[in-house]
Amino acid sequence: MELIYQDLTEKLRRCIFDVHNTLGVGYDEETYHEALIRRFQEEGDIPFVSQERKWLLHRNLPVRMFKLDLLTFDKIILLLKCIQSDFIQPNYIQMISELKLWQKHLGLMVNVGLPKVNIKRIPFTEKEKKLWEDYSYIQTRMIESERQLLL
Repeated sequence: MELIYQDLTEKLRRCIFDVHNTLGVGYDEETYHEALIRRFQEEGDIPFVSQERKWLLHRNLPVRMFKLDLLTFDKIILLLKCIQSDFIQPNYIQMISELKLWQKHLGLMVNVGLPKVNIKRIPFTEKEKKLWEDYSYIQTRMIESERQLLL
């Protein structure tokens, strides 16, 4: 089975490994972010947007502002982390939230805080929303005139 955007992610992975191999461990997330931007520009054929912001709306009212680290090829979200452990649950929640809000199907979580860079592919497809009403649990407690209202 072929991976989604396999050729694009291979190109991104090469750039990520190059930045990490060049800089090594010990810098903050922003430093790796800037270095990766420079590397994408040097590559020349990796379109990207850095630090794009988007509001999550509920009933047309802003709920929370989200900010992406990087959006590449208008298809793949990169979430950069500089932590000295494996990814933790809030990292996954952040990635899924961003994929959902930007309506993208693939995210790469990148941890540059360890001696060996860690990259996790997070594919995402929004599940179809299903709404239904089920009154069967109360029908036995209803009188006949109330049951007729359900029909």
